[in-house]
Amino acid sequence: MGGDHTLERTALLKILLHAIKYPAFGVNGVLLGSIANGTVTATDAVPFVHNFTTLLPAFETALCQVDNHTKTQSGVQVVGYYQANEHNKDTQLSGAGKQLATKVATLWPSAIAVVVRGVLGLFIGLPGLARLPQNLLQSNVSSCMHQESISPLRLSACSLLLQLDPEGLRQLLQSSGGESPSDARPLFTLHIKDGRNWVEYGGRLKVHTAGIPSALEQLSAEGKHRQLADFEDHMEDVSLDWLNAGLIKAS
Repeated sequence: MGGDHTLERTALLKILLHAIKYPAFGVNGVLLGSIANGTVTATDAVPFVHNFTTLLPAFETALCQVDNHTKTQSGVQVVGYYQANEHNKDTQLSGAGKQLATKVATLWPSAIAVVVRGVLGLFIGLPGLARLPQNLLQSNVSSCMHQESISPLRLSACSLLLQLDPEGLRQLLQSSGGESPSDARPLFTLHIKDGRNWVEYGGRLKVHTAGIPSALEQLSAEGKHRQLADFEDHMEDVSLDWLNAGLIKAS
């Protein structure tokens, strides 16, 4: 199983932006990076889907294309699967998620699975309830409100963007290997394939959280969450770069 696995800044931010772009849906994708002595370092994330998160054919198509891409990159390979769940209290690797993660681990045996609490988990119960910059608020709530029809869940998800507190998010991110300040559930859970089963591997995921709240706030203010494209977006508009090269600049 290796030692402590690492989720680095770019990978973390892309996962969070993917979840923020689709706050009322679960999302998934894969992690890119390197594996040494069974220990994973995830340096990037490639978002796959937001609607069809349980469909294996769509996932396999995206996975094949990512595999071809990594073969042109020195020292980079697929190292894991990620999913952000729809419900904020859900930190479990779903049945469909296990199937998709198994597909990844079949091709890359040391691959891990990372589950992120539903994006509402970023906003519920955080101390302070400070407001985000108006441009972020308007970009999300206005985009929701201009839909021809809007579900109560989606409206709730959008309105909860009012409640993001950078300091509270920092605390939540830093507690990713233990208990969150809101309801004793971690923001991230790490899952490892043990034989035929996926098991939660508590406390062995290092998440590079330094500066993440301010970076996420800035990226969102710049509309990066709207610019991020997943494979599903790409299937609807092939001009979109679903690898999201250059979306996040190095700190």
